Amino acid sequence: MRKIIYTKFACILMVLLSAFTAMAQQREVTGIVTDQEGFTLPGVSVAVKGGAAQTATDAKGSFKISISGNGNILVFKFLGMQTQEVKVEARQSKINVSLLNARRDLNEVVVVGYGTAKKRDVTGSVGSLKGSDLIKTPAASVDALLQGKVPGLQVLTTSGQPGSGSTIRIRGLGSRADANPLVVVDGLPLGDAGNLKQINPDDIESIDVLKDASSAAIYGSRGANGVILVTTKRGKTGQAHITLSTLTTVSTLGNKLDVFHDPVEAATIDNQARINAGIAPLFIGQVYGGTYYPSLAELRGIDPNKSQWAYNTDWAKLVYRNPVSQNYTLSADGGNDKTRYSISGNYYNEQGLAIQNGYKKYTGRVNLEQKLKPTVTLGTNLIVTSTQNYGQGLSVDRSIVFPAFNPDGTYFHIGSNDFGNPLQIANEVLNKSKTIDLLGTAYINWEIIKGLNVKTQFSYTHGNAVNDNYQPRDATSTGYLFQGYGDINNYNGDHLINENYLTYDRNIGKQHHINVVTGYTQETNTVRTSDLQGHGFVNDVLENENLKSATTQFISNGLTKTALQSFIGRANYTFMDRYLFTFTGRADGSSVFGENHKWAFFPSGAIAWRANEEAFIKNISQISELKIRASYGLTGNQGISPYQSLATLGSYKYFTDGGFQTGYGPPYYNDGSNTNSKVFNGLQNKSLKWETTRQLDIGLDLGLFNQRFTLTADYYYKHTTDLLRQNQVALSSGFSVIEVNDGTIDNRGVELSANAQIFQGNKFSWSVGGNFALNRNKVIAIGGGNQIEANGQDIEAIRAPLNYYINGQPANVFLGYKFDGIVQTAGGTNPVDGTAATVGDIKYLAGGPIAVGQGEYIIGNPNPKFYYGFNTSLKYGQFDLYAQFYGVSGNDIFNFQTFTPSAQLQAWTPDNHTNLYPSVNATRVYYASNWYVQKGTYLRLQNVNLGYTLKPNLIKGISNLRVYFSGTNLYTFTNFSPSFDPEVGENGQFGGNYRKPRQYSLGLNVSF
Repeated sequence: MRKIIYTKFACILMVLLSAFTAMAQQREVTGIVTDQEGFTLPGVSVAVKGGAAQTATDAKGSFKISISGNGNILVFKFLGMQTQEVKVEARQSKINVSLLNARRDLNEVVVVGYGTAKKRDVTGSVGSLKGSDLIKTPAASVDALLQGKVPGLQVLTTSGQPGSGSTIRIRGLGSRADANPLVVVDGLPLGDAGNLKQINPDDIESIDVLKDASSAAIYGSRGANGVILVTTKRGKTGQAHITLSTLTTVSTLGNKLDVFHDPVEAATIDNQARINAGIAPLFIGQVYGGTYYPSLAELRGIDPNKSQWAYNTDWAKLVYRNPVSQNYTLSADGGNDKTRYSISGNYYNEQGLAIQNGYKKYTGRVNLEQKLKPTVTLGTNLIVTSTQNYGQGLSVDRSIVFPAFNPDGTYFHIGSNDFGNPLQIANEVLNKSKTIDLLGTAYINWEIIKGLNVKTQFSYTHGNAVNDNYQPRDATSTGYLFQGYGDINNYNGDHLINENYLTYDRNIGKQHHINVVTGYTQETNTVRTSDLQGHGFVNDVLENENLKSATTQFISNGLTKTALQSFIGRANYTFMDRYLFTFTGRADGSSVFGENHKWAFFPSGAIAWRANEEAFIKNISQISELKIRASYGLTGNQGISPYQSLATLGSYKYFTDGGFQTGYGPPYYNDGSNTNSKVFNGLQNKSLKWETTRQLDIGLDLGLFNQRFTLTADYYYKHTTDLLRQNQVALSSGFSVIEVNDGTIDNRGVELSANAQIFQGNKFSWSVGGNFALNRNKVIAIGGGNQIEANGQDIEAIRAPLNYYINGQPANVFLGYKFDGIVQTAGGTNPVDGTAATVGDIKYLAGGPIAVGQGEYIIGNPNPKFYYGFNTSLKYGQFDLYAQFYGVSGNDIFNFQTFTPSAQLQAWTPDNHTNLYPSVNATRVYYASNWYVQKGTYLRLQNVNLGYTLKPNLIKGISNLRVYFSGTNLYTFTNFSPSFDPEVGENGQFGGNYRKPRQYSLGLNVSF
């Protein structure tokens, strides 16, 4: 009996000891989970690998989980982030984890127009960017930040003037009317890409670029040039943040100026140019036109009768500065299961390189969403932007021999007709503009039954702009001609849109999924303009605030109204999660076209095969995605002014023969006599309709090693017909032009995008990415039976147009003569104008292709062969480093600034028989030739960004704090003229522009 009792007691004791041992091994681990930027992440799944214990982070990103024993592994999972496993060491009780963004999460949602889709289910060609991918560079507008980010999206930022925009093209130039892509912000169609200035880059959640017909056809008559969809930030459930972002930027000149530095050299070249032209030189110690011109001896300081000339004006030092710019954004966002909000305010102040030049922008934004019932959601988005732009670009190509000011402090003028003193222009010429833009939407979404939603949205935009200009009587040639010139220009635009559409999304069984969108939209657009102008003022004191006192006054105003009605439809069908089909159609009725063609229909179709879901590939663990896509469809372009289909006639005042005449219609026609008082306008065209673009796209999406490496490749062919253009008509009709549909342009190309997460870890990570786009543009037919047609008016410097449309050639090719060196011996004639060839002049080759005619050749192509961008991102501990490069290759630039001061110092002389540069000549007539043409290939180190992020919650109340240093436009590798920037407009012309600065910025992001 006693033995049995002892045995039971021993068993109980062993059980208790085992329990106590287990309890001793059970322990709690706590920590905080953040993203790469240091923001805390609520709702992150935290689980013990192979165990039952599981929890999730709270609203502050904190977690607490119980583990037993040593050697446990915690698994952290969060949508849009890479899953991470962390081993818990012995006696370790606290773990902080930073999750890495998934390079391309297949479940990530992209915006596709009137809806969203998972990336894995997209059948069209869509380029996507997160807002965090953009905030690397100081910029007033989003467009400049897109450069080099999306293959097929070409961004041309040709000016460094504060507030200046960019030219954006998607898959080449496909129109002679309006080639800009459509911009849609939070579902609100804004118009072309210039409207991106209304959006604060800090407010952007994502940008999606619709490139092919399948993705863009839902926008019908406005989708031919692609669509850029901008989604602003929304509040997130369970999170509440107040974030402050600041950025201070110092700008400097990005290129060394090519100007004269020695007054002797400047005066010598001036004298030689006049002598070679058969004109008496000026710098011989004489007074001419009221200005004293020192002799070369006086400039050198070797004239025994005069002291050395006192002036050597550094105009660049007087005109340019190293300005400091500021950018501040304060935002608050958060929400719960019923209400979500996001509010922000931004102040941007950019000072230009040129004195008295700058740009200010104020932006306010509110996004609010409220669930009235579990099935009914009400929301509103509001953006208000106000801008101020003042000053202008200034020239520094002024003679360094003369001073900026007279001894009495007044501005120095070189003679009575000199109006080029940049300091006077900066200080006395009024040139400012103010704008206010309001973008507002209100919507209600009702889930009628599970999977069936109806959404009604009302959107309204209002734009107001006032431009003020005044040119004093002695500051500019215009001010002198009119004895004071004042102008106030006003713009008011109102755009009202109503959109209603149904979305049905449902799984049918286990193998079928459908998503259908159908709806109706209508919109009206009203624009009112007025222009108040005055010529002839007693004095300049009140500038343009006293137009009624002007000797001559002009008033003009305008009103335009347009309307658009549309029916939209899209159906997506997925079979077995691997075969995807998309059918899209939109019918548009527009008031801007002729009564015979008010309506048009734009259909498209796309298919995709998710091959990685097939059994023979699914077991290949290295392949995480393999999708083959194909699409074909039609999109349109209605980018013309209203009333072009109608016969129009209006009044117009113009200056000729020393006075003002009144004509009828805009001045399209002038017979050259300077006595005509009538001008002509457009003839009616009842059949005027949209341009139509047919586009084929074949694409491949590849992901390897759980998306650590991704590749996207596309081939496309765009065929645009019925180009909108003006055609000349016989003046006997009473009109001069008619707007017609005539002509064809093709674009075809290849796009590649690749990203690789080379190394990923909690402490160190390294990723690289890049994109490449090749486009070949060809004019198939100009229209009107023509083989060649100029694109633009005569350019004064070459006395002829430069860019042309020629059948069989790329758009905007340069037309001119072949440079054949410099004339070295007298004799012969100039084949261009038949004049006697003079030694030191440019020598031109005679003859040319018959198709071009008149001895001219195609001397250049401004379209690049390809453009590309690549970047690298490293993170080590709390430090991060980002660098981006952007490049363009194979384009030609017509450089009107070829004969720079340094080139003039190497010019042909009797002692320097060069074949590169002609002699200097004050009256020489220059012709367009390939002497001006230079290669525009370049590679730019666009941005370098080095940052440090404080560990989360190290400072009480601060969830994230990051300090960073950024450098922009740091260096450009190019063979183009070193004094200039090789980034020019799509016509390839460079005539000197506002220089783009090199910028150094210090930024701070802090979240509470």
